[in-house]
Amino acid sequence: MPDIVVPAIPDSLKAGPVVLGHGDTVRTAACTIIAAIHAHLAANLDAAIDGRNPEGVHQVRVALRRFRVLAGLLRRDSPNVVLDGASGHARTLAHGLNDARNWDVFTITTLPGLGALAHVGVDAPGVLGPLAGPLRQGAADTARAALGGTEARRFVYLLEQMIDGAVWIAPLPATVQQTLDEPAADFAARHLTRLHRKAQRQGRDLALLAPEERHQLRLTLKKLRYTAEFFQSLHAPGTGAAPYIRRLSRLQDVLGMDSDVLTTRALLARIGETAPGPDIQYTLGAVAGFLCCRQAAMQDRTYARWRKFRRQSVFWHA
Repeated sequence: MPDIVVPAIPDSLKAGPVVLGHGDTVRTAACTIIAAIHAHLAANLDAAIDGRNPEGVHQVRVALRRFRVLAGLLRRDSPNVVLDGASGHARTLAHGLNDARNWDVFTITTLPGLGALAHVGVDAPGVLGPLAGPLRQGAADTARAALGGTEARRFVYLLEQMIDGAVWIAPLPATVQQTLDEPAADFAARHLTRLHRKAQRQGRDLALLAPEERHQLRLTLKKLRYTAEFFQSLHAPGTGAAPYIRRLSRLQDVLGMDSDVLTTRALLARIGETAPGPDIQYTLGAVAGFLCCRQAAMQDRTYARWRKFRRQSVFWHA
């Protein structure tokens, strides 16, 4: 009987740096960024559809978010039906992947971290892991269907067609098209300043923010980071882009951990619905308490990183 050959697990790939020229206009810079996003998305589709490498789904979600941020910057200056439609496709596609990513994080990162509860006689990974498995598989199937569906094909095709600019620039009135001849550095500085100020305003009373307000701050920081990464090559090394993005990334990390606790609670509730027995409920309660303690322990680090970010000088005025 011949051996069964198992296909190799496809590799995933993080987004590469965007390299812009100092004389680039908004038009040329946008096309370069779209090409980079397309390359990032294309490099991870096989891994995301295959499903055995969880990083594939994550990187596809990152590519979709990056596109939506760029489209948002461009649409803010000049409304554009093509960018509206492409952004809508990206949002719908990302929605189909969110559950898979949440269960991946829960299974790969959160569950092993709950092993500490063994000290109080709770085997959270052993109890919850088998219950989470089918839910994770269902989410993976949904993600695979989304990536192989019409929405994904339309978006990938449209993104490829947008690389040379004609598809999304041609529908614009001539006067609006002229605004795309603005220096990319000026465009970047304007939007970076706006997003930086918005983040400073939203996080001013960080300790008092409700979960939804923290979520809005995280969204602003995400847009700010992607925008900084898009345009940092317009600034010479040593002008502060790298330290700024590094501090921003570290702040995102701790706020992301805070958000993960809320997501984990929602996943635990779904596990409880599928297995409502008293032993399971006891384990879920122990995990919920553990997560609350861990969230509280993170607060000092969160505030420290927020203060460092507030003091970090911006790089786009250098």
